[in-house]
Amino acid sequence: MFLKKIVYGFYMIWLRIQGFKFEYLKKNKGEAASLEYLRKVAYNWSKFTMNIIGIDLEVKGLENIPDETCVFIGNHSSILDIPILLYVTERNLGFIAKKEMLKTPIIGYWLRNSKCVPIDRENTRTAMASINEAIRNIQEGNSMVIFPEGTRNKEGKVGEFKRGSLKLATKSKAPIIPVSIDRASRAFEDTRKFQSIKIKVIFGKPIETRNLTKEEEGTLASDIRNIIIDNLK
Repeated sequence: MFLKKIVYGFYMIWLRIQGFKFEYLKKNKGEAASLEYLRKVAYNWSKFTMNIIGIDLEVKGLENIPDETCVFIGNHSSILDIPILLYVTERNLGFIAKKEMLKTPIIGYWLRNSKCVPIDRENTRTAMASINEAIRNIQEGNSMVIFPEGTRNKEGKVGEFKRGSLKLATKSKAPIIPVSIDRASRAFEDTRKFQSIKIKVIFGKPIETRNLTKEEEGTLASDIRNIIIDNLK
């Protein structure tokens, strides 16, 4: 176990070193080339993370993910939710993340460069500015991920969704993909040790947001939450 953590630490250093090539591509080849490189780096990191921990993913509903830009909305139990989604979808994803996370030395660097948006949930005004930035990302063709509970819930329960969190999808008119991840915290956070376990990931059917009535928009948060809970059963 200790050796695995040492190996993972060295890999994280290598992950940060790859940022130099990302910077070169962004400066000399353009954003498209740098983002494609970022996608490959993110996928390889997430795959390495799954393998070294020993996570066996059981994935259902991949056919529900459209080719177009969309908003993934899921429950949140672990920091591993991020590499799990990057690995399973094999696409660039921008995450709505706590501002503190984007300040971390290695993961923070890549989050800042992958259309992730920092959010301060204690400040309503700046939180809405973050949501508007994420909406612009979607309009520019970048899929986004949000965990509307606002914090990790390691007990396997799905907390209430924060007010206004779904504006990301309703204002951008992007389809919503509900995502259920079965307590990824069991793989590390619960014991602070790498645990080889099976984790289920279920993608629900897309929910179109273009022609929602006011009534449908009013119940959207609870409807999506119920889908996520049902898929976890």
